[in-house]
Amino acid sequence: MLKKATLIMLSCLLAASAQARMNLDELREAARARDMVALAQLSEQSVGDPLEMYPRYYYLTTQINQTSDGDAGQFLSRYAPSPLAERFLADWLKELARRQDWAQYEVYYSRLENRNAEQICLKQQAMLKRNDFSALANHRQLWFSAKPQASACNPYFEALFSQGLLKEEDIWWRIRQALSNNQLDLARQLAARVGSPEYLVPRPPVMVKKGKKSTPVLTANLNTVNTAPERWVDEIDTSSRAGRELWLFAVEKIARNNPAQAARLLSDSSLPAAELQFGWQQLGQIAARRNLPEASQWIARGHLQDLSSDDRAWTIRAALRSGDWKTVEQRINALPADEQQDSAWRYWKARALLAQNKAAAANALWTELSQEIDFYGLLAREELGSILSAPVPGYKASKDDLAAINQVPGVRRALLLNDQGWRIEANREWNAAMRGLSDQQLLAAAELASRNQMYDRSIFAAMRPKTLNDFSLRFPLPYRASVESAAKANGLDPAWVFGLIRQESRFIADIRSSAGATGLMQLMPATAQWVAKKMNLSDFKLSDMSDPEINPQLGSYYLAYWTERFGGNPVLATAGYNAGPGNAGKWRDARELEAAIYIETIPFNETRDYVKAVLTNATHYAHYFPGSTTQLLKRLPAIPGKNSAQEVSE
Repeated sequence: MLKKATLIMLSCLLAASAQARMNLDELREAARARDMVALAQLSEQSVGDPLEMYPRYYYLTTQINQTSDGDAGQFLSRYAPSPLAERFLADWLKELARRQDWAQYEVYYSRLENRNAEQICLKQQAMLKRNDFSALANHRQLWFSAKPQASACNPYFEALFSQGLLKEEDIWWRIRQALSNNQLDLARQLAARVGSPEYLVPRPPVMVKKGKKSTPVLTANLNTVNTAPERWVDEIDTSSRAGRELWLFAVEKIARNNPAQAARLLSDSSLPAAELQFGWQQLGQIAARRNLPEASQWIARGHLQDLSSDDRAWTIRAALRSGDWKTVEQRINALPADEQQDSAWRYWKARALLAQNKAAAANALWTELSQEIDFYGLLAREELGSILSAPVPGYKASKDDLAAINQVPGVRRALLLNDQGWRIEANREWNAAMRGLSDQQLLAAAELASRNQMYDRSIFAAMRPKTLNDFSLRFPLPYRASVESAAKANGLDPAWVFGLIRQESRFIADIRSSAGATGLMQLMPATAQWVAKKMNLSDFKLSDMSDPEINPQLGSYYLAYWTERFGGNPVLATAGYNAGPGNAGKWRDARELEAAIYIETIPFNETRDYVKAVLTNATHYAHYFPGSTTQLLKRLPAIPGKNSAQEVSE
């Protein structure tokens, strides 16, 4: 193996000329094989190459337990700021913590741009090692996370308890959150801090002899309640704090299968008021995400304390679903100030005001919101009687603009990485390179990415300018001939299909999701095979899913199939395309429902945002296609009730 001195010597060759283009596949294989000789050779050969930091990164991190401070510092000095330098810095900080080199940890920690909980806790450890308690309380909020924290945080938490900055009630709060999130191992670990009560840290069952046989006698505890809450809920002694927390956990488990039974248990309980309010809060949240008609009333019996942003949103959605406009307004007004500025809550607050005959106040909110071009911005515009006009020709990058942006190091690296299929790394480089650019530079970058078929990065850059716009880059039309032909062949609005593709794949033809969905319209293999059979494509093979000529044919057929099954309703078909048609049908109400309320109360966060984005995209794309509606509300027909003829199965 080459000595580290070799790498230091190589790093000094700043004026060396670039060699032949680096082979990234060769680099990846050398890193996987931990072939230090090959990594050193690639590092030497890459001097002067725009991607020279990549082999050096793998050379250092593959043997990081032997890397010297000099090598680490030199890498960071030469290549920061960049995504790879930030990644190396995180690797190096973890190694310094392993070495217990706290002095150096603090030096390098100061260079981090974004800090995670583990890095913060390790910094606190470093300060504790030198008896510095001055910043001990600064990150106390890490304790109040519903998620388990890294083990590196334990010494920090111990110090908070020893200094009286965390107390026993804070332990019980976190135990409750752990149980609410079904993190039973975390709850058991936390219970050790409050005496390990048997309800939360179960002992082995008692063996009772009956004749010649020994029978285990079970008791109510965290394990048994988790398995059979209905069996044990009435046997829990609620005179202790552990008993009350276990009982609330049992009721929440019951609520997931039988909300009505959980409501009866809470109604009949004699628990202290604050704990009962928590129980109603949890039941209300479960019911809201299932769109149960009782959800808003149950939430009203609880309290709005200790709710996450997502939970607060569901208190509003429950009131929306029940048509209680006064409560919608009250719950929006109860949000933190920054959350009230979300476009959804500004729109729905205006609707609530209008329902209470406060038209002037509603119009004032809509007037401000109508300047935005997202889902609720377009709805606000149409509430005021205005229709989205065709975009005016935007700023076009000049040759000089394109030449200049092509010389930005991060942009250059992104293009080269993408060219060899390192898409994740290319996206990181691209996104980082966009920071701090002017509107003119951003649009030049968007044009450059488009010319290199990096349509996702082109859209990313085109959406960032504040004063300049080029809607042809925000809403591009790659593969127009094949997409438009496939849409029309299946009786679909091409604007809708383009809107869906923009959300699904950002026009990256060979993209593949972690679940296996592939191509422009992100079809799963089984779905693609089913559609191909329906279309009598006897020569179809799975590799065709990445073909921009074939994929739109398959996806359009599938979308049209479910559109027909949903009675031509594009909202249900769009939701079904993302989450499955069974879910889209299940989320309907017993009665006919306004489409925007249906969309806002979709339980899956991804699908809710997806439907909004696809239909908004379609409205913008409509300007390219004669006969396609440029009114979002026309894309939102009412959602029929569950008792209609539109029942579907997967």
